[in-house]
Amino acid sequence: MQKMEVIECEDRYLVPLPPPDPLRNYTPAASRGGVDRSDIKPLVISQPEGPSFRVNGYAVEWQKWNFRIGFTPREGLVIHTVAYDDGSRGRRSVAHRLSFVEMVVPYGDPKDPHYRKNAFDAGEDGLGKNCHSLRRGCDCLGLIKYFDAHFTNFHGGVETIENCVCMHEEDHGVLWKHQDWRTGSTERRRSRRLTVSFFCTVANYEYGFYWHFYQDGKIEAEVKLTGVLSLGALKAGENRRHGTVIAPGLYAPVHQHFFVARLDMAVDCKPGEGLNQVVEVNVKVEKPGPKNPHNNAFFAEETLLRSEQQALRDCNALSARHWIVRNTRTFNRTGQLTGYKLVPGSNCLPLAGPDAKFLRRAAFLKHNLWVTQYNPDECFPGGEFPNQNPRVGEGLPTWVKQDRKLEETDIVLWYVFGVTHIPRLEDWPVMPVEHIGFSLMPHGFFNCSPAIDIPPNDATDENGHKDTMKGGQSEMIPLLSKL
Repeated sequence: MQKMEVIECEDRYLVPLPPPDPLRNYTPAASRGGVDRSDIKPLVISQPEGPSFRVNGYAVEWQKWNFRIGFTPREGLVIHTVAYDDGSRGRRSVAHRLSFVEMVVPYGDPKDPHYRKNAFDAGEDGLGKNCHSLRRGCDCLGLIKYFDAHFTNFHGGVETIENCVCMHEEDHGVLWKHQDWRTGSTERRRSRRLTVSFFCTVANYEYGFYWHFYQDGKIEAEVKLTGVLSLGALKAGENRRHGTVIAPGLYAPVHQHFFVARLDMAVDCKPGEGLNQVVEVNVKVEKPGPKNPHNNAFFAEETLLRSEQQALRDCNALSARHWIVRNTRTFNRTGQLTGYKLVPGSNCLPLAGPDAKFLRRAAFLKHNLWVTQYNPDECFPGGEFPNQNPRVGEGLPTWVKQDRKLEETDIVLWYVFGVTHIPRLEDWPVMPVEHIGFSLMPHGFFNCSPAIDIPPNDATDENGHKDTMKGGQSEMIPLLSKL
């Protein structure tokens, strides 16, 4: 530019503008003439005695859980110092810090400009700084506690986004139930979860990031994907192998969405302790022989991941693969080490070839799980500044070359999960939410189910009034008389 020289001239492939699509808009007036369906009755969430959570500043207590809420421009919502109050065993730590640290969205069309699309939505743009101010009754239902976020702006001042984090309780169906078939005695409990979430818009897509805390000790991480497809133009009668025709002259390229969760675990650790290890669990079929005379045997095999290079792992649904973070010095009542397990949901790996240019910066997508020894300078899988990074494999792939020991230390799990999006007509003009995520579940952490002490709900009639004839206590149904 400074020499005023033309280095290269690109004669681009031009396509005429497609005809206007009558279904292209999603606002009521533009797309449906302002006419909505009329058969939906009101659904009211009522908590007459208030919510079960307590909040002191950014500290939260709910159903024996306690944690702190944070927020950064890059990650958005951050959950700190997660612990569980376990009666006589006191406050037991589960994790030090939980957050979503990166997103990559590579497109599968080799044509220009789509092959250039591989946005690092967190590292290049920022999930937190693109978050929304949420609205009661629309984004969240029930009795809601909102949290604001505060950033520094480009002028050195403070920018505040109000109500960008929503926290509320949700009914989540049946928690547990059993009916004794001999006596007909029935016990059941309903599940409730505490949900902490935020939503952001990065260009055409919206992403909702959710952390759900359950009464049985489970933590669920969930991402909700919605928004508007990124489109390309077609000539009349043209088709495109690498996408789906959405409307005359319009197609949506195939693509993938990848998310990276950074899970700084601290299972049963006191502040400053690093006493965790990671084991991989795979279900194996017992070979036919004296140990398996009926050919029905299978078992769970554990493998200790001793170093960072050994801990480059991928999901395997066929072997029910999961990973357990254990404390090396704390035991449950059966003498086993206490732990929390990472349970994958649906997942995928990059479908691009190994030499794809975006994988120079996103080499961390090549495995579903990375495990590192904690280092305060290792916060983002693609390095601190992925948008300015000319080096191959910056971040996680470089850090794990140290092959640090993982046998009794401060463990950080980096879980990479994604979805392959083959667009469909039903994704147009705005995409219905798609769900993806994973769970952290207690595995030998408790001596029995922590949800056993949940009180029964009162049975109600069709108007929501307490049914005195059918209380929430156990019922006696003469099942044996039917035999």
